[in-house]
Amino acid sequence: MLKNKTAQLVWQTVYCVLAFMGILCSLGFFDRDFNQNFFVYYTNLSNYICAGIMFVSLIQTYRQVRRGEDGYCKAAPVLTFCSMLLIMVTFLVYTFILSDYTPLEYFTTLSNVLMHCLLPLLFFFHWLLFYEHGNLRWYHPLCSAVMPALYVLFIVIRAPIAKGKPGMDVWPYFFLDMDALGVGGLLSWMGILLAALMVIAYGFYGLDRLWQRFHRT
Repeated sequence: MLKNKTAQLVWQTVYCVLAFMGILCSLGFFDRDFNQNFFVYYTNLSNYICAGIMFVSLIQTYRQVRRGEDGYCKAAPVLTFCSMLLIMVTFLVYTFILSDYTPLEYFTTLSNVLMHCLLPLLFFFHWLLFYEHGNLRWYHPLCSAVMPALYVLFIVIRAPIAKGKPGMDVWPYFFLDMDALGVGGLLSWMGILLAALMVIAYGFYGLDRLWQRFHRT
């Protein structure tokens, strides 16, 4: 765990620059083709949330550097933990379940590298290296399910509105396609994904405890 504010400032600045590029990618800027479905993809939304948190952290760190202070990053630690879980789910689910890229394509496509790989890992290490650990409570991993649940609710409510509109993606992922899966199928997938999220969440909760003990010794 690093208290050096200059190191934090550099890390957060690099992240914010790359996140801005990622946001432009998600909007279709580099392809010169506006992506009107940018707001329905979990990848984009989780990256936007993390970018917002990091930008606030950057402003806070900059002010502390100006005052000559050092110390751990303290910007919304529980929200940062939950957002780190969201972005790591983006990394893990896309890389190991959803991606249809070849290895060469995976690492040579700018939007993919930024949004699915580099930014998630940078945010994870930001949490791991610059935050004080050992302060999470047992119920904090449960809080990480709130934002995904709201996301699923948003997609289900939006679907009837999006149907029939040209260029609109109704179901962004196969495991949310209630037309194909039915209500029972959707609930089954939600149960599977929720269980996977909890395994991941409590795994990182355990890492938080171990990391704190490692740096205490």
